[in-house]
Amino acid sequence: PRATLATAGVLIVLAAAGTSRIVVNNNMVEWFKPSSDVRVADRVINEALGGTSLGYVVASSGESEFFKSPEALRSLETLQQRLEQLPVVGKTFSVADYVKRINRVLHDDDPKFDVVPDTQDTVGQYLFLFSMSAKPADLNNVVDPAFRQANLWVQMKTWDADAMRQVIAAKDLYQKANPLPVKAEPAGIAWFNLVWNDEVLGDLVLGFSLALVVVLLILALDFRSLKWALIAYVPLLLTILMIYGVVGFVGKDFDMPLSVMSTLSLGMAVDFAIHFVSRFRQRRAEVGAGETAQESLAWTAARPGKGIVRNALLFAAAFSVMMAAPLTPYVAVGAFIVSMMLISALLTLLLLPALIMLGRRFLIEEK
Repeated sequence: PRATLATAGVLIVLAAAGTSRIVVNNNMVEWFKPSSDVRVADRVINEALGGTSLGYVVASSGESEFFKSPEALRSLETLQQRLEQLPVVGKTFSVADYVKRINRVLHDDDPKFDVVPDTQDTVGQYLFLFSMSAKPADLNNVVDPAFRQANLWVQMKTWDADAMRQVIAAKDLYQKANPLPVKAEPAGIAWFNLVWNDEVLGDLVLGFSLALVVVLLILALDFRSLKWALIAYVPLLLTILMIYGVVGFVGKDFDMPLSVMSTLSLGMAVDFAIHFVSRFRQRRAEVGAGETAQESLAWTAARPGKGIVRNALLFAAAFSVMMAAPLTPYVAVGAFIVSMMLISALLTLLLLPALIMLGRRFLIEEK
């Protein structure tokens, strides 16, 4: 028993080290396999163009025609330059780019005129000329009709939620160093992905933690004993910790499918411990003092233990077909359940006898 628990202690340390490396991130493009058409297209477009993940930084001012002023446009231009220094950003675009391009074209495409003009009247004339010669949506995509709001497009080369977080952090630093009478807020699909990542996944992590507490309470009510509940709880905790440790070591992101499956699988993983402890206590009640704890454990491992092994193998075989799915969330969920079934069954048959033998005087008051 002591050697078994010592080995479990080593596994706990290793698993804790791996768990500390887990990154909570939601990247829906990576839900497809690297060889899929979606991943291939995304990779090629990111290599050739600005980026497939689009986020916005919307700058708002209470002053009418504020974004016709050269100062406001140059501020947008400088912010764009700061954002483009980020490795995750491929390209940015704003109304300042329209104004600079028009200025250059009207001066025989001279590169030295690829700048924002010095007067607001000139900017207004350029934008009026552009609105007369282009589709209204072209200008409306980057500025509102009253020129109180400007929309800065940010194209990123990754769908990781952290990419938009880096953009927001760079925007905040720029605003602190260059205060302007504007309010800049993030928007777009990349911002939605970040909010979803933080809010939904964060709530699921909280729900998983609460589920662990609820499982312990249910065990205590089922066994009518807190000490037996704690004993049966150990294989579940070590199973979860080991799986999360592997997730951290292999670099798999803790995303939406994995977080949902983590909570749902708690009930399946604890079944084996409930079965083992219930049958062991039933055996002790039947034989009384006519059998030692070690003999009762041997019977429990040989009889109900066989059912536990068969149950785990059947569950693992049934869910293993998901590992051949084309989408990586199905593969991850299949691997998660297969691992949880096999590991929890193994730990139940190894750890519970060791814990019961070492704590038999406390648990069953055996002399």
